[in-house]
Amino acid sequence: MTIEYRHEPVLLQETVDLLITDKGGLYVDATIGMGGHAKKILNSLDKDGKLLGFDWDPEMVNISKNNLMEYGNRVKIIGTNFSNMEEVFKREGILNISGILLDLGVSSLHFDKPQRGFSFKNEGPLDMRINPANPLTAYTIINKWPYEQIEHLIRICGERFSHKIAKAIVERREKKLFETTTELANFIDMILPKTNRKSNPATKTFLALRVAVNYEFENLTKGIQKASQFLMPGGRMAIITFHSLEDRIVKETFNFMSKMGGWKMVNKKPIMPTEEEIARNNRARSAKLRVIEKTK
Repeated sequence: MTIEYRHEPVLLQETVDLLITDKGGLYVDATIGMGGHAKKILNSLDKDGKLLGFDWDPEMVNISKNNLMEYGNRVKIIGTNFSNMEEVFKREGILNISGILLDLGVSSLHFDKPQRGFSFKNEGPLDMRINPANPLTAYTIINKWPYEQIEHLIRICGERFSHKIAKAIVERREKKLFETTTELANFIDMILPKTNRKSNPATKTFLALRVAVNYEFENLTKGIQKASQFLMPGGRMAIITFHSLEDRIVKETFNFMSKMGGWKMVNKKPIMPTEEEIARNNRARSAKLRVIEKTK
């Protein structure tokens, strides 16, 4: 039986409405995924408007190429992390772009495929790599990193029991290594207090592992810096985040850019999904959209 994986792009109309300022320009979808936002962008452009897409996951590159085949040479998709966009632009002879979107959420495909190891809801290997060629896995971090690094990683992602979790992981792996997502999640569930729980007790640890495995914070900072060099005056950068740490990086960076001059905030407060969208797609509930425009 073939399982069809679906991913509903969040804040779709809001993002495209704020991103496009030149209907004949070149736009970049830096995390193209299955091509949901890209399709909406292309449909909103004139026939001369084009889109360049990036994705670090080879599986996503193949899916988006297939999903956007109808647009022909108006779209080009490249398998790389968006932090490498400067090299791609130079290779492609691109001097400037009209707008760029970074949708930082992990695709539903990653969460729904147990073998990718992103979710504790289904048993899978401790993997969490967006790109399977990446040598670093969640298994390596949990079973080989020292206590101090694990504790720091979990703590900066907001886990108040970081000391307790890291200490218990290091002690337990001396007897038996952690192999699967459910094994780790059940272990964290067992060692943490059972009272006042609002979410799965492994949630922040799994977030911390995913962020570290895929260098998410470093790549976000690099991506903003590189994209800002290629945006045309009047062009916009739109970023969708899904947790407070990412949003803080985007908010503080955008505020700094606007204070330095040459940039203006398009929306002072982040745009969030409507109740209707959340009811339709629960994974949209934590999404925040921030947009900045280059003025000179």
